[in-house]
Amino acid sequence: MNIRIKTFLVISLFGIMMVSCNQQGDKKSDDQQPVSEIDDLSMMITEDSTDASLFEQRAIAYLNEKNHNMAMRDMLYAIQLDPDNAAYMLTLSDIYLSMGLMENCMESLDRALELDPDNVESMLKLAEINLIMRKHKEALEYAEMAIEADKSNPLPYFIKGFTYEEAGDTVGAIKNYLEAIDKNQSYYDAYVQLGLIYSTANNPLAIDYFNNALKLDPQSVEALYALGLFYQQIEDVENAITIYKRLLVVDPQNAYCHYNLGYVNLVFLKNFEEAVIHFDRAAQLKPDYFEALFNKGYCYELLGEIEKARELYKEVLKIQVNYPRAVEGLNRIQGK
Repeated sequence: MNIRIKTFLVISLFGIMMVSCNQQGDKKSDDQQPVSEIDDLSMMITEDSTDASLFEQRAIAYLNEKNHNMAMRDMLYAIQLDPDNAAYMLTLSDIYLSMGLMENCMESLDRALELDPDNVESMLKLAEINLIMRKHKEALEYAEMAIEADKSNPLPYFIKGFTYEEAGDTVGAIKNYLEAIDKNQSYYDAYVQLGLIYSTANNPLAIDYFNNALKLDPQSVEALYALGLFYQQIEDVENAITIYKRLLVVDPQNAYCHYNLGYVNLVFLKNFEEAVIHFDRAAQLKPDYFEALFNKGYCYELLGEIEKARELYKEVLKIQVNYPRAVEGLNRIQGK
């Protein structure tokens, strides 16, 4: 049986879009539209075209609207007016990152550090970008720089933890996630990652870390799914079902949760009728979910409803050609 779990990078990409979406001006009358932030800034720039900060603000506003060309134009002009402003290089890096231009982003961040060697934000952004690019050595170096500059900040410890985890050093990962939590007891992401590590090791400590994450965010789809899956993994069926049902209250359209409820009913409870309901729902929510369709067919086979099983196995093969289990299923019920 194929159990799905979403793997998720819980690094909050260094708040790259730390830009406000403040709307300037209120609607004054039914027939008068409010002045947009960009329009407001444009009028201010018309009055003073030498104020670099106005161009940066408008660049951020354009970036919020994903208008990269205009954001880039304004930001480069702001830098032309004030070339030694490290904050402007940080904003430029955000634009490059939003455009997917990682090398340009890193060059801008390097320049920001040249202009302001103590800028922790630049260090953290460089650490995270190197992590995204799987340059683990460089990611660790920048994270260490950030720790030296500000030992109270939990983020560089979290980045180190994730870097070690990606590199296969579980001990180093755990140590740094715990350091992050020591700096900030409400560090949701660190609790989730620790839960995932212990879950992989089949260690019941996973339950405590997922529950700590859920205390901070009771409606977290990721934490609920991971906790339910861990209970399923250790065959604690009652708790697995409880958590999956709790997840469906938060996210009723979660196809993977329905699939896993189907799996639990099929494998552990032998409640094939209930399993059919959940596999069917998973397939409705995700029409290409051929594993759910196969298991629905398998349940029908076990229930003795051979024609329904046959049709579902054929449907699976339309989605996933030569899927071995569907082929085996058809061969198994041939002649019945």
